[in-house]
Amino acid sequence: MKNITLKYENKTKSDEYYINNIIEAVNLLDFYSMKETIKKAIDNSISVVDIIEKGVLVGLEESGEMGLILAAEALEGEIISIDEEEQKKLNKSRNYSGKVVVGTIKGDIHSLGKNIAIILMKSYGMEVVDLGVDVEPKKFEEFAYLPDVKVIGISFLLSSAEPKIKEVMSLLKNEGLKNKVKVILGGAAVSPEIAEETGADAYAVDALQGVNIIEDWLRK
Repeated sequence: MKNITLKYENKTKSDEYYINNIIEAVNLLDFYSMKETIKKAIDNSISVVDIIEKGVLVGLEESGEMGLILAAEALEGEIISIDEEEQKKLNKSRNYSGKVVVGTIKGDIHSLGKNIAIILMKSYGMEVVDLGVDVEPKKFEEFAYLPDVKVIGISFLLSSAEPKIKEVMSLLKNEGLKNKVKVILGGAAVSPEIAEETGADAYAVDALQGVNIIEDWLRK
């Protein structure tokens, strides 16, 4: 990677300075620099959306899966810094119509992709309920009954999770909830075939694509 030229505006580091340093830290798999630079960027009023889209995701083009793991850990602690009131303002200004429920399906304990999606959704101002990992199909159904829940996100890393996803979809259909909520699948094992076979409304190959789909749903 080329050396980054540091830019200053009236002796103050510009947004570009912090974004470039985030890209470099992710490229180099430098966790401590990631964490420090992300914190400084947030302290300097750079939005978490810009930090992720312009910084982290660009850096991941070079560093791949390991960069993704480190970046998720670096971001997870900083998401707390997004003020709850600010989140509500974002939610209102973007006219979102409901909540999102996300969980990793039963039999799978991987949480990385799920956590990145949640961080990104919260930074967009969406209201998100995290069910955690190893979630029973019945639990997704229970939350689908809540009046303000409009989207269910199911994360999975293993293709062996497909029967459990089908069970979720069957429960939603049998209880008349399929028209109330939309279901999106995400994770390493996701494919058009699995989405079609399970009856999910959509699938996403990465967290950003998933969040864009969900945002479109919540605005309709």
